[in-house]
Amino acid sequence: MCYRPPAAEIAAAEAQGPKKKECPECGSEEMLTAKTCSKCGYKFPPMKVAPKGPGAPTAPAAPGAPSAPKAPGAPQPPKGPQN
Repeated sequence: MCYRPPAAEIAAAEAQGPKKKECPECGSEEMLTAKTCSKCGYKFPPMKVAPKGPGAPTAPAAPGAPSAPKAPGAPQPPKGPQN
């Protein structure tokens, strides 16, 4: 089953016109799908499309919090085998 936004959202997006991006070299406005600037020839980096849905990869987990300090005199956990 596909999601379709309400008609009001579709109309609002269409009223804004096509999406554009600005060239970092000369500042001209280009279509979002443009690969190069029509004024100066700047090559835009490839667009990254984030997959959506339940099968999409997720961001890596944040590193865990540091462990709490040990109480003085507390036994140390065993270390690996020593040769």
